[in-house]
Amino acid sequence: MLKFEVHADLNEVMAQKLAEASTKGEHAVAVQVQKDTSPYVPFLTGSLDQRTRVDGSQIIYPGPYARYLYYGKLMVDPATGSSYATKGATKVLTDKNLVFNKASHANAQAHWFEASKAENLEKWIRVADKAVKRDL
Repeated sequence: MLKFEVHADLNEVMAQKLAEASTKGEHAVAVQVQKDTSPYVPFLTGSLDQRTRVDGSQIIYPGPYARYLYYGKLMVDPATGSSYATKGATKVLTDKNLVFNKASHANAQAHWFEASKAENLEKWIRVADKAVKRDL
């Protein structure tokens, strides 16, 4: 997650303008993060990557499937030990790592945001700076 705060002694008009510019900057950064992070998202069928969306300053990876892939650990039916759970069963976490197909996304992996952040953080800071300055 990226967070930033600005503390300044401004008049009300300038404070409102800064707040609006910051909101637009947050959205611009979220759009850039989603774009830059896409190559790290698992892409067997492409469904997860295609259904990912930006809402304001948040990137939304849909459903419990995204959480399962993000943490990258196999979950199994406790009764059978199979990754296919019987109806009504609640899967349990194992210590076995998922193996991601890299045919479509060569960088596909668990914890894709952290991998992208390590590569792109400086760019995201520049995007935020430029977006906020553009609207001031």
